[in-house]
Amino acid sequence: MSVQEGGKSKKYELVPPDGGWGYMIWIAVVINLVATSAFLGCFGIIFKELFIQLEMGSTHINLLNGINSICISVSGFMTGPLLKFISMRKVGFIAAIFMNLGSFGTIFVNSQLTFFLCYGIVQPIGIGILYNISYSSINDYFVKRRLISLSLTQSVAAIVSFLSPQFVEITLEVYGYRGAYVLLAAINMQTFVAVSLMQPVDLHLKKVEVITVEENEMKLLMVDDQSCEIPTVKLSNKKRNSGYSDQKQEKDLKLHVTEKKSKGIKELILEALDVSLMKSFLLSNAALGVALCLFADVTFSFILPQALYTMNWTEGEVAWAVSLSSLGDLVTRVMFIIFSNSLLRFEIQQIYIVGLFVAFITRIGILASENFTVVLIFLALIGTSRCILVVLMPLVIADAVQPEQFTSAMGIFMLAYGCINLLLGPAIGAIRDLTDSYATAIYVLNSCFAIVIIFWLIEICYKKNKHKRQPKKNEPKKR
Repeated sequence: MSVQEGGKSKKYELVPPDGGWGYMIWIAVVINLVATSAFLGCFGIIFKELFIQLEMGSTHINLLNGINSICISVSGFMTGPLLKFISMRKVGFIAAIFMNLGSFGTIFVNSQLTFFLCYGIVQPIGIGILYNISYSSINDYFVKRRLISLSLTQSVAAIVSFLSPQFVEITLEVYGYRGAYVLLAAINMQTFVAVSLMQPVDLHLKKVEVITVEENEMKLLMVDDQSCEIPTVKLSNKKRNSGYSDQKQEKDLKLHVTEKKSKGIKELILEALDVSLMKSFLLSNAALGVALCLFADVTFSFILPQALYTMNWTEGEVAWAVSLSSLGDLVTRVMFIIFSNSLLRFEIQQIYIVGLFVAFITRIGILASENFTVVLIFLALIGTSRCILVVLMPLVIADAVQPEQFTSAMGIFMLAYGCINLLLGPAIGAIRDLTDSYATAIYVLNSCFAIVIIFWLIEICYKKNKHKRQPKKNEPKKR
């Protein structure tokens, strides 16, 4: 976006603030991330008594988690179309209403149906939208400081996630599971504060002076006429054809307006869903590849404790393993904050692929090594790889699309992740049950990283060598 002052030749460009009200966006995103994801790991702890009371077995719990994931994915995908009709703040308030209705409804559930409705459908609808608009706000307000913004906000949420089990355990002992969830519902209510802080970025854009190509050409064409004090300008042949150019632009604009008027309901729906972006982005490494890797990482974190138990680890050793993995994640987030400026020299995709390599090697190392200390080192490095995959995920998506397409692209990624989770999640469970081996399931999950690494390296090599395959325009023809 650019503006020009009247009477002056200076031109200005409106750019994201990279600060200013963006610091309030940091607070809003931290609140949303804490409310939507910080207590997910405490799901089994909080509702342990409720599962017994409602007679819910593992099948019901897996079904609840599946419905929850699908609702988050679909609502995240629908955020882009919603933003084409209403503002981001209004969408955020709608999401906060859904999330808090589901939270407070969960407090009073007395049947499986109401539990599935409140916790499995209503609350996830709000979570998916809040998750999408949080990263969209960071993407809108920050360009140069985008990496440090994502690292800082996610680090605070990670610290809360690290402390949340102790908080939940204390509140369960004092208030019971319903009282504990009342406190969590009160935390979720802060999403209304977060959404109110999400002002449109257009109100806070900075005006930066830019020197355009036209200005440079005008300066070269301008000559001083010695017979008069007023400088004259010599017009090139291109300038003489400006009348035709203006007429052509006006004609194109009229045609564009006519096409808009003739659009039917089907065309409007396709435009709102951004079908063209979906076709080009869905099967890319930045969407399908990242979603597949995130699924493999999350699923591995769920089955890791059970896998360690089968390796004859004690409960204390398993607790150490999980803590070391979380510590590696947290330390890497802090390193991202400290060295964010230095990391800007590298491409985001390159750093992400390094994270994929670390994820692949460390999981192989855990299964191949029998030394307890070596396995603990690999577990800490798994936390490092998880941090890279989670923190850089929005940046990989942002680099793959135009800035105005980020929200839609994020929604497409969330939908892809939900579908992969729905299809491959039960398949991984079936492989584990049929083989009676967690190692086999981990090898299958690890193959997801290998596949994405191979395809991404092929894509990078193709792009680097693309210019070599293009014929040079000024190259003389061979006789």
